[in-house]
Amino acid sequence: MDHRRRSGRRGRRRHVLTITFGRSVCKTERKETIDPQTIIIPYLVTVILFIAHVSEEFAAHIERYLARLSGLPVTQNDFLVIAAFSAPIVWLLGAVMLLKRWAFGYFFASVLLFGMMFAELSHFVSPFMEDGAFHYSPGMYTAILPLISGWFTFRIILRERKRNRSETFS
Repeated sequence: MDHRRRSGRRGRRRHVLTITFGRSVCKTERKETIDPQTIIIPYLVTVILFIAHVSEEFAAHIERYLARLSGLPVTQNDFLVIAAFSAPIVWLLGAVMLLKRWAFGYFFASVLLFGMMFAELSHFVSPFMEDGAFHYSPGMYTAILPLISGWFTFRIILRERKRNRSETFS
């Protein structure tokens, strides 16, 4: 009985940690949050670089490219509402919630970082999807900026998690 109770607690704790990328990245096993002050500047720089990246996509008419790739109608207005207006508002709200140490702030930070670290790579793969040859796709020149910033911020998070663990166990 005691063995089942202990393994059940560990199972629940492991499940809680793996529910979302955000909770598993920004929290330690003991549910101690990472100090937002350590990541807020690189997080906001990532948001700024994302906005600069979206401006290149806008200038290069990414909506035409997305419509060609997906076969679905995409207008410049659709793109602007989602990528240029709504997304930055969400990421900035995430920064505020992160500073308040609200769980949703950690979640938003993790979603932003995941998008920058992995989704931005699509700019280097999508040309091959279109015609099998490498060529410029809208946003390709600046995609590397939020990608690098996202990985840099993630590295800070990992360092802080490691520091929290070593302080917890010492």
